[in-house]
Amino acid sequence: MTENKNKPKVMGMTDHSLKSGFGRQMHGIMNILGTKYDAYYLGWGFNYDDAIKRGNYTLLPTPGEYHGSQIMPQVLQGLKPEVLITQADSRMIHWLPAMLKQVQASPTWIYYPVIDGHVWSLDGQATMWPSNWTAIMKQADVVVAYADFGKKILQENGIEDAKRIYHGVDTQMFRPLLPEDKENIKAGLNIKGKFVVGGVFKCMIRKNPEKYLQAFCAFRKGKEDKVVLVLHTTINQGESNLVQQATDLGLVVGKDVIFTDPNIPTPVMVQVYNCFDVFWALGGMEGFNVPLIESMACGIPVVALDATTHSEILNGTGLLSEPILYKGGKGCKVTYGSFNGVEGIAVNPYDVASKTDKLYADKKLRENISFREIERTITTFDWSVINPQWLELVSKYVITEEQVPDEWKGLFGETQ
Repeated sequence: MTENKNKPKVMGMTDHSLKSGFGRQMHGIMNILGTKYDAYYLGWGFNYDDAIKRGNYTLLPTPGEYHGSQIMPQVLQGLKPEVLITQADSRMIHWLPAMLKQVQASPTWIYYPVIDGHVWSLDGQATMWPSNWTAIMKQADVVVAYADFGKKILQENGIEDAKRIYHGVDTQMFRPLLPEDKENIKAGLNIKGKFVVGGVFKCMIRKNPEKYLQAFCAFRKGKEDKVVLVLHTTINQGESNLVQQATDLGLVVGKDVIFTDPNIPTPVMVQVYNCFDVFWALGGMEGFNVPLIESMACGIPVVALDATTHSEILNGTGLLSEPILYKGGKGCKVTYGSFNGVEGIAVNPYDVASKTDKLYADKKLRENISFREIERTITTFDWSVINPQWLELVSKYVITEEQVPDEWKGLFGETQ
């Protein structure tokens, strides 16, 4: 029997933390690629002195600086991977195209970029993207979008052969719990018997953090003692001090609104989702929104702002909250400016409250939505569906021993 001693090498690069969407997705990608190839993962923010084995791949540190620009040349020259997969905002890896041209061992570069909004346009087409960022993307060998939303924008901006591979979720981990288990979780938070609205997001402006508080104020009117808001986020980041904002809105922190520990391990997040009766996804700039599919996998009825990828992900399962429209703008959504000219969608907190009222009043509707969300997540976003897509894509750019003539097979190392 012939045994291949040296597997082809592939490498991924993004945030190392499994608590971030970047980190969880690259972990899933490299974990499956590691079953076939010698897989490495250059992890931003991983400052250990040595590499460690994590799952089916080796996690490499980025000591001294965050996005890997200083260490990347020596890593590529040392490992000589055949494929490099990067998941990032373009501003984070603006240095990469020039560096790849300089290194002797330049891999096939697969870019998995963030497309989380659009540049404002007069006619409201919502398909423009910053030209300086598309210039970076066009230098990649392959560009893969998170969703059809991003794929369309890439194609409209000159990257016509863009692929689409959705983000994945582990539906064995993220799953519905029994009703009694859910009540026990609520009891642990001292909210047993309450109707819980929840959100999971990183506290940044593009996620519309303050709108969760505003929409909840509108929703709870007339049922103040029956409902509670639970948010899994950082409570004081940049300009968004959510504790202070909640207090200013007349909400009692710890009673009306509860902030969970942001350091909860990923496997425990299934309990956080399962304490929700409704999940809110109110971000106005989402390249995908991993917490959305995690909540869907847990069967939590969703109310999501009709922005970027949300309607595509839900595909008619949960409820969409209508955004605010410009008067005289021919149906153009009201937006707000963000980094490098990318626009986010504004939230109408009153419409969010109205949609949530429908779910509050109709248990049967909640059950029907829950069932459809679970079914969609398992059939569309489970890693068992996503993994083959990555294996198929990467296989096009990796040469294995089975693909070369017999007389060349010695190049792959000793065989027996």
